[in-house]
Amino acid sequence: MDCIKRNRLLWYWISKNEVIGHKTIVMLLYAFHSIEGVYQAKQEELLKLGLKEEVISYLNKKYSMEELENEYNYTKKRGIHFICIEDKEYPEKLKKLYDAPWFLYYRGELPKDDLPSIAVIGARNCSAYGSDAAYYFSKELSLFGIQIISGLARGVDGMAHSGALSCGGKTYGVIGNGLDLCYPRENYGLYQEVNLHGGILSEYPIGSKALPYHFPLRNRIIAALSDGILVVEAREKSGTLITVDSGLEQGKDIFALPGKLTDVLSKGCNLLIQSGAKLVLSPEDILVELRNQYSSLLGVTTREINSTKEGLTEVEQLVYSFLSHEAIHVEELLMKTNLNQGQLLEVLFELESKQYVRMISGQQYVRTM
Repeated sequence: MDCIKRNRLLWYWISKNEVIGHKTIVMLLYAFHSIEGVYQAKQEELLKLGLKEEVISYLNKKYSMEELENEYNYTKKRGIHFICIEDKEYPEKLKKLYDAPWFLYYRGELPKDDLPSIAVIGARNCSAYGSDAAYYFSKELSLFGIQIISGLARGVDGMAHSGALSCGGKTYGVIGNGLDLCYPRENYGLYQEVNLHGGILSEYPIGSKALPYHFPLRNRIIAALSDGILVVEAREKSGTLITVDSGLEQGKDIFALPGKLTDVLSKGCNLLIQSGAKLVLSPEDILVELRNQYSSLLGVTTREINSTKEGLTEVEQLVYSFLSHEAIHVEELLMKTNLNQGQLLEVLFELESKQYVRMISGQQYVRTM
């Protein structure tokens, strides 16, 4: 067995026990100089480090290389790949993180280092406005080859992934549990789509549950894989802001969508803007910031962004002009447009099929941007 393969299997051995966290691995590598040294360490040497009893117990349980290889290969057959920080496939953007994961499990593929990426994040219990904005911005950015990174959670995360998928874009989900589990369960279909058209990553071993303390750690990976972070909606005290804080520590651009002063779901965004985050009104506001890093985005204009949308007929444009992110009833649209009911419903159907509007309840419609 060659040295590279043996090293990867030894990292796989360490990764299997979630109790052995990042700081413990740092301590072990400092004491024994390499992952091979950790594997060969004797009990009396481990006891001197003051490690937890369960950590010492696991490290003393010496899996044979044959056992590790068989388990590793079985995992791979399930579509779950494993890499360690020493592998050339390990994302360069992630290596810049001071506490970069020593290893990663992933399905699908890994984000490309040479392509721009934006994290789109926000409230789980988002509003219709937040849902539509996440979908729209992710879709428009994807049309320019920007990879969309998010957390496969309810709300903004799910809509961000869906927006990227809607136009054939690449999107990647970073999760806080093992890759054999889908959390939340209702996102199973989305989980499969992201797996097929991007990838899903986790630093947690197979079988790990979605525990509360996993998510702040997960958020640092979302920030590290991105060139900038777009906050769509967030409460004043929101888990979303943990990702923002991590992004600021890493020197990432922070973007935020403004919202109503009275809207609790926009308070976090408004405070971010007040603190210096870049106020975003259109996808071009983000593209402008990425041009210096990625020459493929040079010369992008608002007109070019708009030209990627399907054209509207004159009557469709008329109806669309009276719509906003506030719900409006069909009866009110009839009065404003002077169309008859049949004409209006036909136009609304067309606009909805083109994903410009959607009906929310009781014949009320809102823009989807």
